[in-house]
Amino acid sequence: MAGQYGKLWDSFWKDLPGRPGEAFWDCSATLGAATHVELFKPHFDPGLPLVDLGCGNGTQTRYLAGLFERVIGADISVAALDRARAENAADNIEYLPLDVLDAERVRAFHDRFGDVNVYLSGVIHQLSTEDRMTCVRSLAVLAGDLGGVFDQELTPASYTYMQRLINESSEDLRKLDRVSTYFRIGLQPSAGEAQLETVFAAAGFTILDAGDLMLHTTETLADGTPLDLPTHYVVAVPSRS
Repeated sequence: MAGQYGKLWDSFWKDLPGRPGEAFWDCSATLGAATHVELFKPHFDPGLPLVDLGCGNGTQTRYLAGLFERVIGADISVAALDRARAENAADNIEYLPLDVLDAERVRAFHDRFGDVNVYLSGVIHQLSTEDRMTCVRSLAVLAGDLGGVFDQELTPASYTYMQRLINESSEDLRKLDRVSTYFRIGLQPSAGEAQLETVFAAAGFTILDAGDLMLHTTETLADGTPLDLPTHYVVAVPSRS
């Protein structure tokens, strides 16, 4: 199962043009991580490393490295990590491969770095229902006794909107079309609001905060309006007795 995701993401990043903003979700960090930090920072131990899980080409990772002492950008795609090292390097960032569906590798990552805080955006909704639970259990291992997790995911409304644009719009939405081609937008369920919180609770997390956010993409409609998508977020920690 892990190989399926890794091959798909490697193919996406290898085929993606090298121009800035070509990835559908690769918005400026001022519209992404900067907004998220205000939500999770009050709940995170600032002395722990911060892991940007699913870091892609590292746009958000580099911003986070300006706020936290040690940041690890982790991704399943080697091609994405190569881009991140070339485009968004910093002295306090380490870019490393990590497959959160591989329990042995997750445990080895924790053995190396200890408890960490985890930041992820748009990772879980792309996994199968079974793999989502495996992923969130891995997040609990990474966070350990001291760390926390911030997760932002698309909602069913996001998928409905994107599918309507793909099916009905005459506009040139090449970035959205590329994502649809690779990841079958609209043809799979997403981790909606209730499911996102349910899967964290089922994996033994305590939800500290939750709410709605907009995901800012790099796609624009013909009239210049940004294509933004509804999402839901949680800030959570493994339940501790």
